[in-house]
Amino acid sequence: MSYSGLEENEALKDIFIYNNESSVDSDLLLYASIFGEAYELQWLNENGKYCFEAIDPMAVMVITDGRLRETVTDAIIFDVDDTLGNEKRVRLYCYDDTHRRVYSYTENAPAYKDEDGDAAMASFEVEEEEPHLMGHCPIVQVKNNRWNTGDFEPIISEIDAYNLSVSNSVNDLNDNTDAMMIFKNLDATTEEDVEEAKRMGGFKVSDDGDVKWLIKDVNDSYSENIKNRLKNDIHKFSFVPDMSDEQFASNSSGVAIRYKLLALEQFRLEKIKWMRKAILTRLYMISDYLATKGQAFDPLDIGVTFKANLPQNSVEIAEFVTKLSGITSQATQLTQLGEDIVPDVQDEMEKIQEEKEQSMNNGFVPAPFANAEEDESNGQPPEGSSASQEE
Repeated sequence: MSYSGLEENEALKDIFIYNNESSVDSDLLLYASIFGEAYELQWLNENGKYCFEAIDPMAVMVITDGRLRETVTDAIIFDVDDTLGNEKRVRLYCYDDTHRRVYSYTENAPAYKDEDGDAAMASFEVEEEEPHLMGHCPIVQVKNNRWNTGDFEPIISEIDAYNLSVSNSVNDLNDNTDAMMIFKNLDATTEEDVEEAKRMGGFKVSDDGDVKWLIKDVNDSYSENIKNRLKNDIHKFSFVPDMSDEQFASNSSGVAIRYKLLALEQFRLEKIKWMRKAILTRLYMISDYLATKGQAFDPLDIGVTFKANLPQNSVEIAEFVTKLSGITSQATQLTQLGEDIVPDVQDEMEKIQEEKEQSMNNGFVPAPFANAEEDESNGQPPEGSSASQEE
């Protein structure tokens, strides 16, 4: 993910660098993929710096305004700390549009329990209450999809079945290792006889005697077929192809591989839709803060580009960009090359312009132009005149 327009907005660029924006975005996407939603907290630190960070969704509860395009109006962040005496101090950080309030109670203290043993609401103490100076509820919600479901939730049953199949296979192996022995028509089977056999490394049996292991008859092929089918179903229903499959990319053209990744690409575009919405909300919040310092900007002027993290054929891309010459701008062509080749399009265009100017000059620096009128006013004859030649 990359941004355009940051070079003209130093204040926003500094905020992104200070908060390691790319790391926060990565954490948000990871949380959303696991829990179905993610949350970003924004605040001003003790030095007055604008901060934002991804927080654990399991510890957050938000309240929205209930509109068609809902907005977070209030949020609660839970935090539990261990104290002396095996007690737990529970804090609730409550945010609204104007204030930040911190409530707390001691979880295991008898004085804070009601009749059912739960924490009584009256036991909450107000530790802090102060304006957060953000101008809005400082929580940005990032959805994984419209239903707030994680990536693995549709295939939980298949994953559980696969884990059970693998577990049963391991149990069968343990059962074989701990198998019991059968002694057939063998009289000398006392404990001393068994210990002696272990020491000597064998049993002496008669013609109709036998010693063998009692093991379960395992149909290994059936077990492997079940696991392979479950594995294929997991990839099928999660829209994620098996990248380790030898047949995935062997003897396949670039177009054929793209068809295999089509479902995954649609899945990625769904994530981009919701992530773009969250980033725009973040930009509006930062713009509101910078407006108080006279540095407001239009968030719509900041471009956000998402690029699939997939192997690229650089030769094909270079040929494609060459064919765009005369059809699209140079900036568009450089953008198609990707960040691996051109990390900063604007900087690259400036370098290209400098090289063109240097090539035109060819290293030649022209001499200063002599003005004849200025020379005459200084009492010097113009260059090339008869007076200068006589001298």
